[in-house]
Amino acid sequence: MVKRTLLVALSFALLVILTPAFVQAQAEPVVSAPFVTVGVGDTFTIPVRITGATDLTSWQFDLAFDPTLVQANSVTEGPFMLSFGTTLSPPTTFSPGIIDNTAGLISLVTDSFIDLPPNPSGSGVLVNIEFTALASGVSPLTLSNVFLNLSDQGFGTVNGHTVTLDPAITAIPTLTEWGMAALILLIGIMSIYSLKRPSISP
Repeated sequence: MVKRTLLVALSFALLVILTPAFVQAQAEPVVSAPFVTVGVGDTFTIPVRITGATDLTSWQFDLAFDPTLVQANSVTEGPFMLSFGTTLSPPTTFSPGIIDNTAGLISLVTDSFIDLPPNPSGSGVLVNIEFTALASGVSPLTLSNVFLNLSDQGFGTVNGHTVTLDPAITAIPTLTEWGMAALILLIGIMSIYSLKRPSISP
């Protein structure tokens, strides 16, 4: 009886100790790039998002891509950090970083919240990156050198990619074209059948 009571007490204590750690691990912020599909020649926007942020006062990252498939055009601040702060306009100091379309790298994209509390918390878009699709293929969007509040720990990252399709290659016959071909084939078969069908005398 004593052993059973001791076992229950230890199990309860272990649960109490581990539960906050589990909840904290589940609530870690995540910085992510999306998965998108575009056509050759399209200009499109890649939003880099954060989810589960708490008192975020600064962030930075680099983003690598395949320069033979996509070209980076511009980097602009997203609405997440800008939506906080009531004293300064803007309440942030944003740097779009450096675009290198030869190496396929956008480096040192940074932002800092410089207004009075409350500090940015929650989820939203940190930055919008405009690309142009150059050729068909799959380009990775790889996040690196990521820091939140001057730390490179305590959060997760999710890389994305772009899938660029060539309309000239991926085009398939429309339903109307298939229907017309089937109709012509059917008429031809019926014509041949009617010619070969023997006549029946009364």
